[in-house]
Order: sequence, then structure tokens, then C-alpha cells
Amino acid sequence: MRHLIFYEVQTAAICPYRLLFFDKFFDPLSETDPFVYSNIYLFTRVKKNRFDLGKTRLINKRTLKTTIILGGKEYYDLTISFFDTIPMFKMLFKTRENFEDLLSDDDDYWKCEIDSENSSSDKIHFFLHAKTGNAIDFWLIPENIEMAINIENQLGFKNKPEVVYVGQSFQMSKRIKSHKTLHKAVSQLKDGEEIRLYFLTFKYGYGGHKDYFQMEGQVMDTWLSEFGMSKEFKSKISLVERFLIHFLKPIYNEQHVNSNIMNDSLVKTILTDNNIDVITLDFGVWGKSFEFWSPNQQLKTDCASFNFLKPDLGYQEGFVANEIE
Repeated sequence: MRHLIFYEVQTAAICPYRLLFFDKFFDPLSETDPFVYSNIYLFTRVKKNRFDLGKTRLINKRTLKTTIILGGKEYYDLTISFFDTIPMFKMLFKTRENFEDLLSDDDDYWKCEIDSENSSSDKIHFFLHAKTGNAIDFWLIPENIEMAINIENQLGFKNKPEVVYVGQSFQMSKRIKSHKTLHKAVSQLKDGEEIRLYFLTFKYGYGGHKDYFQMEGQVMDTWLSEFGMSKEFKSKISLVERFLIHFLKPIYNEQHVNSNIMNDSLVKTILTDNNIDVITLDFGVWGKSFEFWSPNQQLKTDCASFNFLKPDLGYQEGFVANEIE
């Protein structure tokens, strides 16, 4: 083997479509590194996830008891800690013990309450009132619970995101909010479904024979750094997008779905002309909310390789370096 490279998801930020135009959610999201450095986005179709507000109450200032309604017909009763589901608390407190100590039942400095007036089935607003009169507010959405708790194993909860479109942008906020395909996907949803957006960053990996390795030239021509605006960087983002589309075959993508990947201009320029024998694409991310899939994907896996020396084999599951002569 001469050279093998892989592009792997590094971070994945979530934005439910219903909150795309809710500034108190989207503005803070758009300032985070996973969003700022993302150039690949996915539109996915999931079951609608909502709170049953009639069955939602605070057990104490740290814990919420609620019922989640999935797809309009599946009901799941849950008791959750804010430490597990509110990112703010995990940033402020390094351990659960520190969090529970501050919000102890024996300490009446803080009081927590639900802001019923501004809460709804898709988002709940809370206030933490201090004795001094100051208050901290925070929001909880059903996706927070879905991401934080392994409720599939506990309750049989299943809501894996089906990828319906893959795209790229270097002006993400502007592009997403005016995306025609996004609004088309929303308009064609069935009852009990909704669209969820993911913003992805990728990292780069290399493997190869020591006799062929050169830090300059062939290897560097395939390198994908954390962030860039150069023509070369954009070409590599296009390459990642192309392989995601070609492998997943999302229903709303039109280009690259059924193309001959060996004849693709970017594949030739970046990969085969640089003696890359294998490319591996890994879009697997930890957590049930990130188990991306498509009914049209060529293999039931989230890590697949394409061997340019054996193109007739098509995609192969996982890494195939050991199979190259």
C-alpha cells in the first residue's frame, strides 16, 4: 500500500428546524466552535419529539420529571438531572457532586421554577432565583434529553436521524436559513415527523507505507486542517461532501448520487493523482442522536472505505488497508 487517508467526523452540532429562527437558541449555537468551523451540514428526518407539559414538574431544584411524546404516539416517562441535560451546568461544574452541592435541598440560596408562560411542548424555560434577587435562566429541549441519556436501552426509545440531504457552505448561517431544499423537506413531512439539522467538522488521518511517505507533496495535498478558506481547503470539503452523498444517496440530493466516483474530477485531482490507494469515510459519532443512516446507503455501516486499486468491489465496511497488496 502506498497511501491511505481517512476523513472522520470530529464534532456534530444539532439544530432542530423549529428552532432555526428562534434567536435565543440559534444565536448562541452559531457562536460555538462546532458551528463556526463546520462546512458540512446534514438535513435529517426524525420522529417529532415533544414534552407532555401536563406531566412535567420539578421534583427538586436539580431534577425534572416529565413525559416525552415521540412521533405523536409513543410515550416515555423520565426523571432527569439538569446536570446531564443542560450544557451550561456541565461547563460550570466539573463534577456532579459540585453541582448537587450548590443546588442542595438543604441550601435555600437558590430556588428553581418553570416559566410556564414562555414554555411549550418543544422547549421549557426555567429560572434559578437567588436570595439576592438575581436570576439565571436556561432552556431545555427534548433533544437535550435524547442526546444526554441512553434512553433507547432503558425504554426502547428509537429515533435515529435519516439523512435526507448533504450539503456544504462557508457562510453557514446565511445559507441554511434561505435553503430551498430544507424548506422543501419540511413541506413534505408526514405527521409525527420533523427535520433536524447537523453541522459537522471533520478531522484527517493518514496511513501508508514508509517508503512512500513524504510530508510534502502527495500527503500534504490531501490534508484537511481544522478550518480554512483557501481554494484547496474548499476542494477537500467538496471531496468529503461528494463521498457522503455518493455513499448515503440521500433522497433530496441530485448531484453525485449515482456518479462514477473513479471519474470524478476532484477524486482524480486530490486522490488518485497523489497515489492515494484507499479513502475511508467515518461519519459515526457517539450517541443515539448521531447514528446517521439512509435507506439507500450502499452498506449498513457508518465507516466505509473505497479502494481505488479494486474499484469493482465498491465500498467496503471499515478500514481495508490490510487487504491491499
